[in-house]
Amino acid sequence: MEKLFREDLKYFKPYKVGKENYKIKLDANESFIKYPKEIEKEILNAVQNTMFNRYPDEMSRDLRKLYGEYIGADEDNIIVGNGSDELIQIITNTFLDKGDKAAMVMPDFSMYDIYTEIARGSMVKIPLDDEFNIDIQNLIDTVNKEKCKILFLSNPNNPIGRIIKREDIIKIIENCNSIVVIDEAYMEFYGDSIIDKCNCYKNLIVLRTCSKALGAAAIRLGFLIANIELVEEILKVKPPFNVNALTQNVGSVLLKDKDFIIKNVNKIIEEREYLYKELRKIKEFKVYKSYANFILIETKNSDKINDFLIKKGIKLRSFKEGRLKNFLRITVGTREENNIVLSKIRNF
Repeated sequence: MEKLFREDLKYFKPYKVGKENYKIKLDANESFIKYPKEIEKEILNAVQNTMFNRYPDEMSRDLRKLYGEYIGADEDNIIVGNGSDELIQIITNTFLDKGDKAAMVMPDFSMYDIYTEIARGSMVKIPLDDEFNIDIQNLIDTVNKEKCKILFLSNPNNPIGRIIKREDIIKIIENCNSIVVIDEAYMEFYGDSIIDKCNCYKNLIVLRTCSKALGAAAIRLGFLIANIELVEEILKVKPPFNVNALTQNVGSVLLKDKDFIIKNVNKIIEEREYLYKELRKIKEFKVYKSYANFILIETKNSDKINDFLIKKGIKLRSFKEGRLKNFLRITVGTREENNIVLSKIRNF
C-alpha cells in the first residue's frame, strides 16, 4: 500500500488533539460562556425544523446575509466555510500550484503551514523579534523577494495575542505582491477590523470565525470576506454543500442576537484583564499583553508547571519546542476557573 501514498507527505505529522477529560480545560481558546435558556430553546427549535432528508443550501445564503449585517459587509463578498480551517485550505488550493510559496510570521497559527504543505507549496517563515514584534518592511521585502503568492497573518496573533496596527496592515496590503490573508479569528476582543477595506484592495482576504466570540466552536462555522473577483475565483474550489444544514440553522440563531454577542465579548475581556493583572504578580512569569481571549506567559518552569496542573485536572496549552519552548498559553476562563488556576500556580 505504501507505494500508493504521496511521497512528499511521508514524514508529515497530522494535527492531533488530545481526548483527555479535565476538570478545567483552558488550552483551546474556547469561550467559557454558555447560552441562556431562551437561546437554547431557539437552537432546539432550529434543529427540529431542519430537513434532514435534503442537502443544505450550498451557498449558505441566510448565513451570509446575517453575517454581512453583523460585520457591515455585503453578502456577495462572503463565503461560508466549515470553520475557518476549511477556508484556509480552500485558499491554499485556489492559489498555490506545486512548488509555489506562501509566507507567515513565526510564531503564528500552525494550520497555515500545514495546508500549504498539503497543497504541495512551501512556507517561507519570517521570525518575529525577541519581543514578538514584526519588522513590517522586512516582512514586505521577504514576501516580494521570495515571490510568495499568499501571506497569512493572524490579527490578533495566535498564540501571542499581539496586534498589528491598522496602518501597518494597509502598508502590507499595498506593498506585498501577493494575496494578503488577515485572519481575524479573535477580532471581537480587539475591535479594529480591516473588513471595511475588502473592496478597496484586490489582494485582501479576511477570515472570521464563530468559535471564539460567539462561543460556537462545536458547530465549526467560519467566514471569508473579499472582493467579488477573489470570491468568484475561490468559489471554483469551494466544495458544494460544505456547511451542513444544522450548522447553518444554529449559526443563524446565534447571529440574530447581537446584544448577546457583545455581552459575551465584554465579559471575556473583563476576565482577561483580571487574569492578566493577577499573572503579572507572579515574579517568575513574563506575561504578554493580549488582545485575544488567552494570555501567553514565559517561565523556565513551564514543563513542570504544566505537569503539575495536569495532575490537578487542569489543562493549559504547553509549547514544547522552537521559539515558544518554555511558554504556556492560558485561555481565559470563568472567574472561578481563573482563580483556581492562579491558586494552583502559586502553590507550585
